[in-house]
Amino acid sequence: MNNPVAIFDSGVGSLSVIQELKKEIPHENLLYFADKAHFPYGNKSPAQLRDIILNTIKYLERYKPKLIVIASNTPSISILDEIRRLVNIPLIGVRPPLKEACRLTKKRHIGIMGTKPTIISNELENQIRREVPQKILVTKFNASSIIELIENGTYISNERKTFNTIINVLGYEVDKEIDVITLSSTHLPFVRPYLDSLLPTVKFIDSAKIVAKEVKKYLSFNRMLKKTGSSRLQILVSDRRRHFEQIIRAMGIREPVEEIFLAF
Repeated sequence: MNNPVAIFDSGVGSLSVIQELKKEIPHENLLYFADKAHFPYGNKSPAQLRDIILNTIKYLERYKPKLIVIASNTPSISILDEIRRLVNIPLIGVRPPLKEACRLTKKRHIGIMGTKPTIISNELENQIRREVPQKILVTKFNASSIIELIENGTYISNERKTFNTIINVLGYEVDKEIDVITLSSTHLPFVRPYLDSLLPTVKFIDSAKIVAKEVKKYLSFNRMLKKTGSSRLQILVSDRRRHFEQIIRAMGIREPVEEIFLAF
């Protein structure tokens, strides 16, 4: 029962999922791995990404996690189903919450913000065909420049640059046509205050909340949910520990950070 739930991606994006997991499963131990050595996942070929994700899962298995959350849309969309067939540990991924967006839109026009590889992928196009009725329009936004500001901590220290970058991505009048936008990168919830300030009439859907509920449902169903006792957060990083530590301290994370060295 004390084994952790493991969460990883290529940077600070996992922290948005961890924030929601702490609300949903407050007694569970969490293991967070920031794979800075392979940041960003988005510019890797499918074969490279498959090897990175498989090797990361094998590495994390030494901590005997109850399950592993791949807290990144790019691998979750493109290779998660394939990876599941190759490992024995339960995996939960993060995908754009399109069904929820379709349910909420009144204007019949939704937006998807994500990394460039996510929004141009065939897998996302297939998901749109499966989950979005033809009467609803979809506009995709390449938010890679915003994600970069989050990963390097600029969004904390430079409001003007963050606002300008968001405006460059979304435009000034996006709210005239679109009333729901999915935050289809786990980094993006960190600029939610900026988004709400710029576009108060647009609903932004955070997939981190959906994933946290999915993790709780899985643990409950399999009678693995820890319902009492204290919890701890263990943090691992694969590169640039000092810089990474500065950013997460500014985000309010106080736990110690252990740097690990990967052979892949």
